[in-house]
Amino acid sequence: MAYFSPFPPICLFHLNFIFQLLGPVFCATVYLKKQYGENEFSIESWGKTNCSLNGIDIAALGIGRPCEEWPDLATIFCDGKILEAVNYWGERMLFMRVSKHFVDRPLLKDAKKVIDEFKTLFDVTEWNKFVVSEMSEAQVDKLAKFVQQNFGMADGALTEHVPEDWVESPQKFKEIKDEKLRKWATELNKMWKELSKKMPKDMDNNGNQRHSLIYLSNPFFVSGGRFREFRYWDSYWMARGLIASGMTKSVKNMCRNFAEMVNRFGFVPAGGRIYYNKRSQPPFLTFLVYDYFAATGDIEFLKEIMPTLEKELNFWQTNRSIQIKVNGKTKTFYQYRADTKLPRPEVFCQDVELVKEIADPMEKAKIWHEIASASESGWDFSSRWIRKNETDTEKPWKLKNLMTTKIVPVDLNALICGNFEKMAHMYLQIGNKVKSREYHAKYQLFLEDFKSLFYKKEHGIWYDFNFESGTPNEAYYGSAAVPLFTRCYDTIDLSAAVRMFDRMGHFDNDKKLISPFGVSTRMKDKVKELAQNWVSANFKLFNSKNCGAKVWEKITANEGLPGRGGEYNAQINVGTAIGVLLDTFVTYGGELTLGKIDGSNCEQKDFEIEPRKFPNEVAVIYEPFALLTDAELKKLDGVFPPIYGPQNQQLKTLETLNIETQYSNDNDLPRQFDARKKWPDCADIISTITDQGLCGCCWAVASASTLTDRICIARLKKGQKTSHYGGSYISAQFTCEFTPGSDG
Repeated sequence: MAYFSPFPPICLFHLNFIFQLLGPVFCATVYLKKQYGENEFSIESWGKTNCSLNGIDIAALGIGRPCEEWPDLATIFCDGKILEAVNYWGERMLFMRVSKHFVDRPLLKDAKKVIDEFKTLFDVTEWNKFVVSEMSEAQVDKLAKFVQQNFGMADGALTEHVPEDWVESPQKFKEIKDEKLRKWATELNKMWKELSKKMPKDMDNNGNQRHSLIYLSNPFFVSGGRFREFRYWDSYWMARGLIASGMTKSVKNMCRNFAEMVNRFGFVPAGGRIYYNKRSQPPFLTFLVYDYFAATGDIEFLKEIMPTLEKELNFWQTNRSIQIKVNGKTKTFYQYRADTKLPRPEVFCQDVELVKEIADPMEKAKIWHEIASASESGWDFSSRWIRKNETDTEKPWKLKNLMTTKIVPVDLNALICGNFEKMAHMYLQIGNKVKSREYHAKYQLFLEDFKSLFYKKEHGIWYDFNFESGTPNEAYYGSAAVPLFTRCYDTIDLSAAVRMFDRMGHFDNDKKLISPFGVSTRMKDKVKELAQNWVSANFKLFNSKNCGAKVWEKITANEGLPGRGGEYNAQINVGTAIGVLLDTFVTYGGELTLGKIDGSNCEQKDFEIEPRKFPNEVAVIYEPFALLTDAELKKLDGVFPPIYGPQNQQLKTLETLNIETQYSNDNDLPRQFDARKKWPDCADIISTITDQGLCGCCWAVASASTLTDRICIARLKKGQKTSHYGGSYISAQFTCEFTPGSDG
């Protein structure tokens, strides 16, 4: 039972749902067609390309290195030549060319030994003289073998954990009247056990580790999908669902873990990896503690953690503040401004590729700074941060034109405002009236400043402020709802707020989430309608034949289909969506119904699943198959028949065969042939061939991958399209929906 209301009176209780939908589930660009016309979203897509810094010496740029606390690990996971080499020659070493896959893989040896082995293998005496793009074919072969021998599986680092406060039938679920909805809530509740993790036994907080993970003392929840670690603001939305599931001990562990981060770094990193240590995310720790206390009344914990909350707030006030003149007076506001000017390791290739045409390394660094700052916002990426090129009619919204650090965002400043208000409330709860008055005064003062810079009365909406031009960015974004969520308003015309959401009802973009707002005379009715639409869309997708039994991070709410676009593929069973759904079920348990909702017509061609776990049998680096000679590959591929000795004699091994004399020039294969260029419509499907090590079925994997390519090419002639990748034809996990680990 709550000991004080976690929501202010008036309408915020109902507006809370709106902002839930504006979290990670709704963090991409959303804005009106009437504002931007048909070209409202035309950001260039990421390509699967090789990437190299082309000999740029990061140290020589004098822009600082990430991961200073882990100098040896930094060389591998944050900014070194090993990271660059693996990404540049990624077809041989990255699963589906995903940079994050590599930086999440644990080391099989101590970092120093891995670095020394790399230096010896490639005769590296000075890092700045080792140019990755100039590596020979033989060196690339060595690199593939080096990665296989020194790195484990990305999903093998964390320890599974069943939360001690998990129960099959949470008490609050009894408030859900609709039987079908209550049954669905029970299914979603089971997913917490899949997302709950603990640190590996061989890892401690002394820096002696073989992982890119940041050590946490308590069990925690990963975000799911490609995110094999906690994510900062994702965790808040998960906590809302955990509270709905009655799992307040788990939420307390989450608060303690984040407090560790603040006391160690001064802030909460964007995620639980060392390569996130130069950027944070929207500051939700105070909101998290506030909601935990509202659910438990844990006064002693509140007394314990309040100094840490002040420390995090001080970080934003010190490191992310900016001075702006408003009505002739200088005021303090806040912006996203990451402390890094280097490519993000988890998307290294994309960041490097984006600036490949820019010659000046310092200009590259400026763009990388803007990218990292946009990533800190959680809105990566949005036209909010991009300087529109009015002369480019085809692609006016290019990521190279990011200007994140020139924007003073509504949502961040509303969150800081909410931090002040909640700090005042919580200090009052523990009896510290002096501190309570101090933060209440800050809250009242910032309310006026906030209104003077962001609010446009005639439109009834808050706009981002562009301090470069000195003008508001008069475009409609979901961030406009955040001041309502954080109570960063003084008096508000509710009819103006309704009109604001009516305008936003023109959203039509499937990048993350489309939310159809209906016309209603009362905010409560409008939000309930939005909740019903969003829940129904999720249920349609959950019930679909090909995409079902999963909760999707990205959806199109008007169709109930997986969302597309962004930096990575659609992720499944992501904690943010689970958390918001469960919180919504409990909040509106007596009003929401599912009725007769059929599953959506979801086809696999509409999305591409990134496996959340690689079965033990799969060797992502296909060595030794990849390292066979051309002649040996020809023999295995059946270019010429095997050579037998005398009758009943065993087949000779590859090592002893004199293959060069066994075929004619007519059968010769070209040394290089890129089928993706020959058949571009199959480029996303044609991939490297993986083998299964010594498990005895490498022929099946090779055949399946090759078969998939041939199927795609053959179907093209009939105007058909293939969506499978090679592994799907032989994977029990994906073809039969078996549990992870059952492949092979």
